[in-house]
Amino acid sequence: MEHTMNAGSDDLAGMRILLVDDVLQNIDVLYQTLKSKNYELAVVNSGIKTLEVASKFKPDLILLDIMMPGMDGIETCKKLKANESTKDISIIFITAKTETADVVEGFMAGGLDYITKPFFLEEVLARVTTHLKLKKLIRDKDNLISELQDTQEILMKSAKTDLLTGLLSRFGMEEELERSRSQQPDKSFSIILADIDHIGKINEGFGRKTGDQVIIRTADILRENVRDDDRIGRWSSEEFFIFLPKTSIEDAKNLAEKIRLCIEQERLNFNQKEIPLTLSLGVNTCLPETEFDRCFIQAEECLNEAKKLGRNRLVVAESS
Repeated sequence: MEHTMNAGSDDLAGMRILLVDDVLQNIDVLYQTLKSKNYELAVVNSGIKTLEVASKFKPDLILLDIMMPGMDGIETCKKLKANESTKDISIIFITAKTETADVVEGFMAGGLDYITKPFFLEEVLARVTTHLKLKKLIRDKDNLISELQDTQEILMKSAKTDLLTGLLSRFGMEEELERSRSQQPDKSFSIILADIDHIGKINEGFGRKTGDQVIIRTADILRENVRDDDRIGRWSSEEFFIFLPKTSIEDAKNLAEKIRLCIEQERLNFNQKEIPLTLSLGVNTCLPETEFDRCFIQAEECLNEAKKLGRNRLVVAESS
């Protein structure tokens, strides 16, 4: 015997209950008791059918008779709890056995509560409602936690990404540097600081939207010229940071010059006026024993020197 039916309505609408008893009269009493509520009900008359239906019907609650021929309610409960797809279903035992040892055995098998025969309608409704509300509360909490985790992940990803260019943000770059150095503490690396020349004049002469397009195009050119293992971040408004793991100062210098030439050859047109683009760059290499702050300051000093010397050039730190 197996069938599914709908009944009634309240705030637990749609929650599913599986009724299990080999005595049709008991099933009818339980169904009549629960039909005023908007539960989705399924009915079976054996432990074997309970296992089959539970994995498909996925009830929130099972009202499970203990004394059934073949597989009794205790054994059925144990098998439900041992199955990954049914282990979280709440189970209320239905029994005429009220000895302490029998009650304890049911709880040890995984049951949450008991309803004794003969049924008292108010008690059945009260216990069912209590456990369904608890189930719903847990489910809502889990959904809320999942939504919060998704939101946190989105916010963290946004914090690590520069929204204008799609490059790493300063925060994301700092995290990437820390991760890379912790994974390869005994490896040298090089860094390039690149600053767009005269971005203030571009903003004044053509507007900030055009200035943003200059920044975006510069980011694209940087991205096109680095290796897969290299990392690029927008360090400040018009300044970019390039991290080059396991890279010598000579290779870093060559890459910086390649980038400088690509930018110099780039032309943007605005209202039939050509906007020349150039970069000033500072290059430094960092030994494993060198503090990063010192390495960065040296690269920054090289960048400032490149600007002083007329811009559109790179300056390489002297080896110490």
